[in-house]
This record gives sequence, structure tokens and C-alpha cells, in this order.
Amino acid sequence: MSVLTTLGVFNYGLVLLYGLFLSTFISGGWENTKQRTLVFAACPLFLMIQSVCWLALGADMARQLYPLITHLPLALILICILKKKVDVALVSICTAYLCCQLPRWVDLVVTALTRSELIGEICYTLVIGPLFYLLYRFFVRPAYAAMMASPQSLLLFGSLPVAYYFFDYATVVYSDALYRGYGAINEFLPTALIIFYVMFLTAYHAQSSRRAQAEMQSTMLEAGLKQSQIEVDALRRAEVQTAVYQHDMRHHLNAIDGFLAAGKPQQAEEYIRKVRSDIERITPKRYCDNELVNLLCSAFAGKAQRMGVRLEVDAKLPRELSVSDTELCAVLSNALENALRAVSDQPEADRWVTLYCGVRLGKLLVEIQNPCAEGLVMRDGLPVSERAGHGYGCRSIQTIAERRGGLCEFRARGGIFSMQLMLPVKAAAKTQN
Repeated sequence: MSVLTTLGVFNYGLVLLYGLFLSTFISGGWENTKQRTLVFAACPLFLMIQSVCWLALGADMARQLYPLITHLPLALILICILKKKVDVALVSICTAYLCCQLPRWVDLVVTALTRSELIGEICYTLVIGPLFYLLYRFFVRPAYAAMMASPQSLLLFGSLPVAYYFFDYATVVYSDALYRGYGAINEFLPTALIIFYVMFLTAYHAQSSRRAQAEMQSTMLEAGLKQSQIEVDALRRAEVQTAVYQHDMRHHLNAIDGFLAAGKPQQAEEYIRKVRSDIERITPKRYCDNELVNLLCSAFAGKAQRMGVRLEVDAKLPRELSVSDTELCAVLSNALENALRAVSDQPEADRWVTLYCGVRLGKLLVEIQNPCAEGLVMRDGLPVSERAGHGYGCRSIQTIAERRGGLCEFRARGGIFSMQLMLPVKAAAKTQN
């Protein structure tokens, strides 16, 4: 056996291992030591089968039987032993087959430049290892992520290598149609590349748009949570100020007593009205045991009164909740703000908003209802706002519900708009009796 033939047989086995491990890693690799051992144990079995076919049937027949004696058993290993999905295994094998053309291309180029098949085979041997490392280092992980992102992504990613696999076997291995000069066959691969390019750009644009939308929603939510924290701090400062007023009541009584002792009852009455107004303005009404909800409901009750809206609150919440203050503030503030704004233009009889919040069976339940105009447009489960700069509050509430594993529904029926929210809370939380 000549040196060229010996080196060709060696490279034949080398590319077998190259494709086997590349297919395994592209599909996600092994998950435990047992799977890894079985993959390594399959290598000498594959090499033995390939060697027997090469020696007994010749190189051409061995190449024609390659899908049956190599790719099919490899697919069974990926599916049955490594527990990969059938479509993932198929795309991984075809992708590895496509990558096997890289060292082959180096061989062809070097052979054409040096006019020596031996030098070409030597270069093939030298580059296959570095090429495998580069693919493993920079290509395997993105390829696996692309396949697992979604069925559409798997279809897009696998379309080109699968098409090339069948094209190569149909026009090169099982026939010489590629080299006979048929125009349709010669133009197939360029056409397939153009189609793949168009599909890739379309899918990339759609994915970029979704990512930009998600980033915008995340930014809006973070901004909303920061604003909610500012509102919570402001409400707590108001509560502290109330405590200060209560602490200073002795001084107010002394001032009133001074006015009366000086024979100035009118000034005393004015002073009493002023103190009462200041205290009522900053004193939160007690709706339930939860401090934050009391502060928020008191603030919105005052705002509703100024807008001529009747706000009815039925709150049965414990003092402690596993939901963060900023998220709870964002939900209630956005929902109540939207409700008050929605009824501000309604007739006086329809200017009302109801709020219920409580804990049942380990779930925080919030429902807000208000009258709405007929023909309210809903899109993707959210109300569509015609006002510029609005419409983000409902999306923020929906994002919080999704992030915490809860449910949120917006509904408009019979002229009544309702927002219903469910968030899981710790079982230790108990409702107020």
C-alpha cells in the first residue's frame, strides 16, 4: 500500500471521528459519564465497520454506504443514548457533514496549487485538528442555542446543512450530475444560499424586533419600579409628618388655649380648622393591616375626591406580604391611575372606581373595576390607549404578573372595564378578619 493510500485511509478514519464528535457536541453533548463512555466506545466500532467496508468493497462503495453504516447508527446513538430529539439529531449530523467540507476544501486548494495529492493529504491531516478546535470553541455553543431557541429557529438553522447533505449525495456520491454541466443542478446551491439568506434576514429582523420590544418593556418596568419606590418613600414621609403633627398636638392645644384666654374665639376657630385640614390632608385612612396599601389607597382617595370620582376600597390584606413594596405599588398605582383617568370624562353618575384586594389560598387577588366607553379596543389582551404616552401601565402590570408566575387579565364587558390580578404569595400570609 502506497504512502498516499495509507494517508488517505488514515484521514478517512480521522474525519469519521471529527464528524462523530462534532455531531455530538452540536446536538448538546453528553450529560453524564455513562453517556460519554458509550460515545467513546462507539468510536472503535465505527472505525472497524468503515475499515471492513473500505477493504472489502472499495472506497466508492464505502462512501455510498456511508449514510447507512455511519450516519444512521450515529443518529440512533444521539436519539436513544444521548436522548436528543429526532430533528435535533438530524440537523446536527447534517451540520457536521457540512463542516467536514472545510478540511476537504483545504486539501483541494493545496493539491491544485502544488499539483501533489500527497501534500494535499498531509495538509488535510494537519488542519483537521485545529479546525475541530475552532468549531468546538466558537461554533458549537451558538449552533446548539440556535437549534433550541424555537422550532422556527431549528428549521431555519437546519435548512441549509440538510439541503446540502441530500444535494451532495444525490449529485456527487450517487451520481456525477454536478459535473455534467446541468444548469439547474449547478444553480441549486446558489439558489439555496439565496433562500437561506433571505430567510435568515427575515428571521433576524423579527427576533431583533422582539428583543428590542422586550428590552423596552424591561426598561419601562424598571423605570416604573423606581417611580414606585419614590412614591412609597413620599407616602412614608407623609406618614412621618402625620406622626409629627400628632406629637405636636400639645402645642396646638396650647395655642388654642392662648387664643381663648385672650378673648379671641374667632382666631381660635380658624386655627382649629387649619390644624384639622392639615391633619386630614396627610393622615392616611386605615383600610387594612398593610401599611403600604393604606398609604396608596389614602393618596388615591384624595386624588379621586379632587377629580369628583367615588373610590370604593375593600382591602383585606395582612401586614406582611411576600410581594415587594415596589411591585405592589406599581400594580396598584398604575391600575388606579388608569381607572381614574378613564372615568374622569364620564358623566357624574359613572365616575366611580372599585378596588378589591385580599389573600386567598396563598394567592394575592386584586380586582379594579370602572365604567368604560363602548367600543374599547383590546389588542393582545391589553386595552389600546388613544392618548400619546399612555398604555404602558397595563403592560407593566402584565410584566410583573408574568415575572412572578401569576396571572393578569384585562376585560371590558357591558360597559365595565376590569383588571384582575393573581400573584402567588407565601402560605404564611393570612388575611385580615
